[in-house]
Amino acid sequence: MTELLPKLIKSASGTLTKLTKIRCVESYPLPSSCEPANLFSWPNTRFLDKDGASFLEGRGVCLRDGHIKTFPVPYSLYGEMEKVDDPNVATIKLTRTVLDVFQITAEGKPVTGITAVWDTSEHPNRTVPTSMSDTQGLREFGTHRDSFLLFHREGEKYDIKLRPFAVRSVLREKPELREFAISHRDLRKFVGEKVDSRGRKNRNIVFPAHRDYLRDVVHQTNDAVEKLVGNNNLVSEIKTLYRSK
Repeated sequence: MTELLPKLIKSASGTLTKLTKIRCVESYPLPSSCEPANLFSWPNTRFLDKDGASFLEGRGVCLRDGHIKTFPVPYSLYGEMEKVDDPNVATIKLTRTVLDVFQITAEGKPVTGITAVWDTSEHPNRTVPTSMSDTQGLREFGTHRDSFLLFHREGEKYDIKLRPFAVRSVLREKPELREFAISHRDLRKFVGEKVDSRGRKNRNIVFPAHRDYLRDVVHQTNDAVEKLVGNNNLVSEIKTLYRSK
């Protein structure tokens, strides 16, 4: 596998980490401490070298930059706001899933373990899968919003956090993972910095007046990630699973 691909995957993953925290809300007066931040589509050509640009263009990616102004706010403040449903939020979450499945199945780094995580203090009796072949357990576990599967990979500091609905795509690409047992841990054991007491990260809020910019950033990023992955069957399957979950 070309050395460029892991580098580009890491770059795309970093952008998606920020974009998947975007939420659209009604306009509110914000505390003076909430300073705006521009979030950019992927790839950001300012950080793309000649080889990376050539690689992506060879896969049909249109190199153009887009950005949207957001306001990073604590989850507690976001929770008090009136939400505005925006399909672009769901689209960017789906794009994140596509890239995560691609990393697990095609990046070449062996999976060393799989852990089911959720808020165990609030839901101690949740049905949890015992293995990757436990179809019923995976289905029941996946009906909860705070249910995730963490894929630990050899040589990687950070795990891949995947929604259970996408397991079918993972197993289709890597059927040998059916033999893996699934361990269980509390979600808070695996959260990073800047989270609240329930392990929830800040949200990057946008207002309805900026929804066109959000659409453009999401469209550019989604198109580029799908072309980076280069597996239309995988992308189509994940989209179908997402719609039916």
